[in-house]
Amino acid sequence: MARVSVVINGEARIFPVGAKGLSIGRQLDNDIVLNHAIVSRHHARIELRGHQAWVIDLNSRNGITVNRLRLKEEPLNDGDVIGIGPFDLRYEDRAAQDVVLDDNRYFPLASHGQAVGAPEQRLTPADLQEFYAIGMRLIQVMDYRELLERVMEEVMRVAPAQRGLLLLARGEELVPRVVVPPGTGEVAISSTIVRKALYGGEAVLTRDARLDFAGAESIISANIRSALCVPLMAQGQAIGLIVLDSPGREQFAERDRDLVVAIANFAAVAIERARLTEELRVQGQLRQNLERFLSPNLAQALARYIAQHGRLWEAREEIVTVLFADAQGFTALAERLSPREVQDLLNEYLHALTEVVFRYNGTVDKYTGDGIMALFGAPRLPDEPPDDQHAVRAVAAALEMQAAQQRLVHRWAPDRSFAIRIGVNTGPAYTGFFGTRHRLEYTVIGDTVNTASRLEGQAQPGSVLIGEATASLLGNRFRLEEMGELALKGRQRRVRAFKVLGPA
Repeated sequence: MARVSVVINGEARIFPVGAKGLSIGRQLDNDIVLNHAIVSRHHARIELRGHQAWVIDLNSRNGITVNRLRLKEEPLNDGDVIGIGPFDLRYEDRAAQDVVLDDNRYFPLASHGQAVGAPEQRLTPADLQEFYAIGMRLIQVMDYRELLERVMEEVMRVAPAQRGLLLLARGEELVPRVVVPPGTGEVAISSTIVRKALYGGEAVLTRDARLDFAGAESIISANIRSALCVPLMAQGQAIGLIVLDSPGREQFAERDRDLVVAIANFAAVAIERARLTEELRVQGQLRQNLERFLSPNLAQALARYIAQHGRLWEAREEIVTVLFADAQGFTALAERLSPREVQDLLNEYLHALTEVVFRYNGTVDKYTGDGIMALFGAPRLPDEPPDDQHAVRAVAAALEMQAAQQRLVHRWAPDRSFAIRIGVNTGPAYTGFFGTRHRLEYTVIGDTVNTASRLEGQAQPGSVLIGEATASLLGNRFRLEEMGELALKGRQRRVRAFKVLGPA
């Protein structure tokens, strides 16, 4: 079971996401009531589709965002932040209850541990047959969330436990993923038992606290519980724990421990497999989407970042180089060709230009009919250093785009020839993503972009025209011809421009 946490009137509230989902809005009949003027009466809904939670905008007046991306509906991953008006609702793919490690509330009963390994001979042939059947059922579950719930169903079926928990390690934290039976309050377990199982790799079976703590009045008067704590071991490391308990003494036998250990060993492998499969699936979807407009290496890095952090970074101002390329005479050419011929010609031409952009680690911002807008120097991952070569790469790409287009023209029939003109400009621009996690668009806005477009409009067919800021970053790598100060459409101030003649 997952949960949603939100601060309402200064109070942190937690809402479990059950089979019926959660309704969110200003009206009092919602599960989560957000009393604010810009929140609609019935604003949004979180619902379960199988084991996957989705958030849906209910045609609200001001919409919703997930990790600052505006959308209509979106599958939710752990850590996603849903924005509704001034409220941030955090979705957590974990049990609704918090688990507290506290020996003062759950006493460390006298216990003994056994290293996790092959089950001892206490398991009968019938037990081993049961374990085989459980393993076959678990191995057929591919969905990560469903697998965690199925593991606990199998464990609770074979062990005489009143309560069961499955916790997975995330860094230094133990995250409760499944709690049976589910609830909303805190669950206390012994930190002593957990440490022994987690760090010692031992299956811990508790006895009677009064054996070791006789005379401690608080413990004697406590409600004694028997507990069984088994680590989930994968490649020699504990990735989590299964914790079972029941009221009273001597509730679990060595046979119960050995059977749960056998299931836990198999479950750990299945959980790691399902987790890796899920990560690869998410990265594959992201990479496939991002490769539409990013170079493959940048798309792969960005997909890894999103999979690791679960979100994109905020839009920000960057120094970038913007390139506009446009075909001169293509409209007249299209009038003489059939729509299918125009499509084939345009696809081949844009494909050639896009390959050049990617080869120089550029980003395709958009296709503008028979033109293309590309960025260099963005996007840049937050942990990457600034790129001081984006102007050089943009100009090199512009020259190669001209050469690639000429190679195409020489292959085509003479009546299908046309030229392209290119404008390049460098400066500050506001960069960021918009869309959803599965359909992202990346763009930049600002005067730098507008100036690059105007320079392209002033360039002669077959030429590359660049702004003064771009020229200043090229050093001696290219031969330039100063074109003086040009009056560009829509700008009051004239712009000093340079024509690129070729590499130095």
